[in-house]
Amino acid sequence: MKSSFLLLLLTFLYGSSRAQTLTGTIYGEQHTPIPFATLTLQSPDASPQRVTMTDSAGHFRFSGLRTGSWQLSATMMGYKPLVLELPIRKDTGIVLLLKTDPVQLGEVAVSAAKPAISDQADKLVYNISSNVTATGADILATIGKIPGVRVNDNEISLAGKGAVKVMVNGRLLQLSGLDLMRYLKSLSANQVTKIELLKNPGANYEADGNAGLINISTKQSKQQGYSGNIQANAKRWFHSPAEAFGTSNYEALNASAVLNYNSARWSAYGSINADQDHHLEGFETTIDYPKQRWQQADTGNYTYNNVNVVAGVDYKLGYQSSIGINYQGGKNIYDGSDHVYNPVHNKVTGKLDSLMQTYATYHPVALSNAINLHSVIHFDSTGRKLLLNADYFNYYRTDRSNFETNNYRGDDLEHSVGTTRYYDDNKQNINIYTFKADVEIPTTFARIGFGTKLSFIDNYSNAFYYKKNKADEKIYDPNLSNEFDYRENTQAAYINASKEIDKWKFEAGLRGELTQTKGYSYTVQQTTLHHYFRLFPSVLASYQANADNSFSFTFGKRVNRPSFWNLNPFKSLYTAYSYGEGNPYLSPEYSSNFELSYSYKSRFTTSVFFNITNNGFNNVTMASADTNLVYTIPLNFIRTDRVGITESIALSPLSWWDNNNQVTLYHTDAHSLLPAISSISAFSAYLSTSNNIYLNKDKTFAAAVNFWYQFPEIDHIGKTNTYYKLDLGVRASLLKKQLDLALTMNDLFRSSAVAMRSTINGIPQQFTNFQLNRFLLLSVSYKFGRSEHKVTTGSTGNEDERSRIH
Repeated sequence: MKSSFLLLLLTFLYGSSRAQTLTGTIYGEQHTPIPFATLTLQSPDASPQRVTMTDSAGHFRFSGLRTGSWQLSATMMGYKPLVLELPIRKDTGIVLLLKTDPVQLGEVAVSAAKPAISDQADKLVYNISSNVTATGADILATIGKIPGVRVNDNEISLAGKGAVKVMVNGRLLQLSGLDLMRYLKSLSANQVTKIELLKNPGANYEADGNAGLINISTKQSKQQGYSGNIQANAKRWFHSPAEAFGTSNYEALNASAVLNYNSARWSAYGSINADQDHHLEGFETTIDYPKQRWQQADTGNYTYNNVNVVAGVDYKLGYQSSIGINYQGGKNIYDGSDHVYNPVHNKVTGKLDSLMQTYATYHPVALSNAINLHSVIHFDSTGRKLLLNADYFNYYRTDRSNFETNNYRGDDLEHSVGTTRYYDDNKQNINIYTFKADVEIPTTFARIGFGTKLSFIDNYSNAFYYKKNKADEKIYDPNLSNEFDYRENTQAAYINASKEIDKWKFEAGLRGELTQTKGYSYTVQQTTLHHYFRLFPSVLASYQANADNSFSFTFGKRVNRPSFWNLNPFKSLYTAYSYGEGNPYLSPEYSSNFELSYSYKSRFTTSVFFNITNNGFNNVTMASADTNLVYTIPLNFIRTDRVGITESIALSPLSWWDNNNQVTLYHTDAHSLLPAISSISAFSAYLSTSNNIYLNKDKTFAAAVNFWYQFPEIDHIGKTNTYYKLDLGVRASLLKKQLDLALTMNDLFRSSAVAMRSTINGIPQQFTNFQLNRFLLLSVSYKFGRSEHKVTTGSTGNEDERSRIH
């Protein structure tokens, strides 16, 4: 058995002796790698050319070459073309040096912009600078502008496919729910160069995210000397009508700055973003008992102050290696108040039976600090390299709140029959340590990658409640107070291989994750242990039939882990008749995703997808008709099957119009394992269109019209309403594109809020998220430094862990 395995391994690594490989690196005169240079390889017999581009480190690779003489040409705007003859008799590695071309340097400033949206076989790239409505926006709002991506009810998901996790520079964010939303809101689009939607991440990526991963790449310029930009934004919210939300409109201000410096060996970068905002948020629930209708309307009025910093420095130790450090930190301060209105109507008499009114104030403060140490070691010019990452992430949040509830009977709203007042003080402290090593080795048979990752998570949280008497004295309430500690350690390893054979490209990988968890509730003195191992395979096969037609197939298994808060077993009281509790036995849900795609000229792409989610979990709100008691708990009880088709169309119908469209049709089957919840199924559809309209020949004056529409769909155990969103924008570039002025209207019709209906225990329920997204944004941005602007991004190792903070 061992001999057979060794023979198979040797065959895998060295089995192809007839096909040769050419690898290399391209440098500029300052000995800095040149990314995105074009290389063309031509054999003397006039067979079809082979074309490729250098990656972000200046590396390129041609495989499957027969022995003989080849002509290699290398071109890049701003550099003189290089042409040379190469005899290929064995695997060959070379280093190329391109010299600057003074004539072309003057032309770089007017070169064509990157496409706003680039749809590739394994990912979709959303370029910030090319999207008019992204100018001046925060990253949370920008993510919501990506075709097919939805931001609803504190979750980011793909239409018809499910939830995704978020990375920043390749590091998974261990934040979830409201904390994730607030963190993304603290980042400015001015600090980011692109957002990638990874549809089927390979084994080298984290396995988290049912439908894939979103990677946010912060700016790090490669142009020599100093460069950067400054930006200021003014925002006006439109929350009308006032009678529904208590008030109508608020203003907000934002400013950001980016500074870069590069020399032959040193690369330094930094950015800062500051926000002052004032807005509304809230929700409404309705429970229809046989004789009564219970409602709860919660409107929050919040002011928001935020500072976020990104900084880093990299040093080249030589041609072969580099080392660097990156820091991201922020402070978010909220001051807010909630008005909660709980009427109970008698369905027989049509009159008001009772009413609870609650006024609460909140003062959450969140601090985040992330440090990454990274190094890249190139063993030779063939592309063999080692990537090392060590990360530390801390998220510390405190909150103080006061709330007072008054109870009324019938229509008598002048005399309260009871008043309850509480004060609570709570804290959350999350520390995450991760260590990651990745190795890439080109061989004559395939390009091999393997690596390992260790992560250590410690999440401590508490909430201490005090009842206030008439003298305003605080009396500790042990029945409501809660203290919980959760620890999770994961050891992961993967192997990945990719190979090109003529018109075929194959990539396959396998990732294994071993996880140990320990949750301890100080309040109920309960310890819960879990220990599990899972394998996550991934496959990509693509076929380039000719210059116009290509096919691809992908398969991958993914995992979605519960947020830390959902694992806390303590009960939290919402009102006198409702409470919520966590579930320490809640386990991850697992997804299997299949997709077959066809692309014509990279403009028309048809994709058929099928995904299965097992052991799915969701919050279940159980209402009793006998006692009117309502409680909410997360449970594993759903199996979801989705099948659908997506058509993506990228066109330039006219020289002044760029158009991207997407239509997705899908069917969802949600199978419930709980007797109280029925299985449901339905068809649904999603459509979107993104349009950049250039109003002058130089394309320095542009308008944008972006629209998406979501038909009713199955979401876990309920069915949503129809909701949609229209964004409008205009942008002018002045002073040789150094000064940008932009005006954007977001969610013009205030129609992007989602409502969901469900039936549990035979009792209909409805939940509506206000999600007040309508605002007008004015942005002014000024760039300085040399005009030829190349941007690269960094990557770190702990994005997975940072996505689950609640």
